[in-house]
Amino acid sequence: MTQRERFNELRDAFLDGVASPAETEELQRLLHSSDEWLDDYIEHANQDAALIWNGIPNRPSPTVHPTTSAAGTSRFVRYMPLIAASLLFVAAVGWEWMTLKPRSVATILSSTDCHWGTGTLPTTVGQELTSGRLRLISGIAELQFPHATVSMEGPVDIELISAERCRLHSGSIVGSVSDGGEGFVVETPRAEITDRGTKFGVFVDNVGDARLDVLEGKVDVKHTKTGRQLTLEGASRAFASVHALETFAPKKEGEDQQNAMTPTTLDKVLHISSAYGDGDEGDVTSGERREGDSFPTPDHVLLVKRADSEPHWNRKAFIRFDLQGLEISELSGVELRLEGVHTRMGYTSLLPDSTFHIYGVKPEHNTDWNSQTLDRSNFPGRKLKTHKLDPDKVQLLGEFVIPQSKPQGQFVIADPRLQQFLQDNLGSTPTLVITRLTSVNQTQSYVHGFASRTHPTASPPTLRLHVKQTVSN
Repeated sequence: MTQRERFNELRDAFLDGVASPAETEELQRLLHSSDEWLDDYIEHANQDAALIWNGIPNRPSPTVHPTTSAAGTSRFVRYMPLIAASLLFVAAVGWEWMTLKPRSVATILSSTDCHWGTGTLPTTVGQELTSGRLRLISGIAELQFPHATVSMEGPVDIELISAERCRLHSGSIVGSVSDGGEGFVVETPRAEITDRGTKFGVFVDNVGDARLDVLEGKVDVKHTKTGRQLTLEGASRAFASVHALETFAPKKEGEDQQNAMTPTTLDKVLHISSAYGDGDEGDVTSGERREGDSFPTPDHVLLVKRADSEPHWNRKAFIRFDLQGLEISELSGVELRLEGVHTRMGYTSLLPDSTFHIYGVKPEHNTDWNSQTLDRSNFPGRKLKTHKLDPDKVQLLGEFVIPQSKPQGQFVIADPRLQQFLQDNLGSTPTLVITRLTSVNQTQSYVHGFASRTHPTASPPTLRLHVKQTVSN
């Protein structure tokens, strides 16, 4: 017997008034598990109640039915307990269903220059939000919970769970909790953060590691894997990786004044995407025709390919980052983050694990380009009279490998050459070029793709800059 057949059997037994207590309990469980079955039950219960009310039982009774009006009254009285039970059950289940309907947990208070990705919630300012997921590609948006305000700084992926809890999958938020909001929780992949009436910042990178900065007040943090718990107060910071929860040790009481005034170097982390400021991006095909003339190419994707047997289909991607106007004097570390997305162009089985190169266009050859005019005869670092990069106009900054079996996902490039190139180009708009070193002599080999700044769900190309800051203890 299928579950649907069992439901029909239990429904009919209950409406006939012959269901046992165990069968009634089983029916209730099934009704709670399915809106479709609940609607079915209510429909049948209404039909039964209407028929009985009019003196017409919809199922034959085992007794002899009188034909007098008094008998009609007797029949109604006999079925009255069934009518009452059915209507009470419908009312009870309906009331519980109504109380379980999603409730508002937060409101979008404001948004500035926001580019939203695909989530499960609306993104209109003033819109009340139920539980669900928001993805902000760029810009700043502010969420108002009943007793907490959360500022999101794109790119960010956040899930609203309840009026007192959210889950930060990636990106940066700043939370401020008002009186009565103590206990507001921010979950991350590595730790759970519980506010005790404070202002704090949380950053989660694309592998799930989290950084907590307490700006004011007190915060409890619990490591997911080890169970270690800490309470942070004042201006303090903790890091949660997959294996450990660590924090900066506070200054010991009694330190001499000389040590107290010793400058300390801390890292501030900035995230600059290709969607920021004068950033831009695009890809270039070496041949006259763009791949996709005969079939559609994916939208919002930067395409990269190399096939020496068909060089006219080769592609390279260009990314410009805006590093103007940033208060940066020295970089202590740099990461370039790219998110691979499936293009459905060609077959990965025709291509081995692929190595990619990252080049930087030398400043004197970094022409004024944009995604609208970028083509095979107009791109920075081009070798004259060709559609190739000129090795004298670009410099190799690093490389990375994409496995054959997984062309999608996060790829992180951290190389001293990339760091030095960006250090030398602070205050400008440097251009990076992505090419594929690996080539195959196979037609229909795979075209790799990376999410662009307009991709609805994936993160755009992003620089993670570790900035040295000198402060006094």
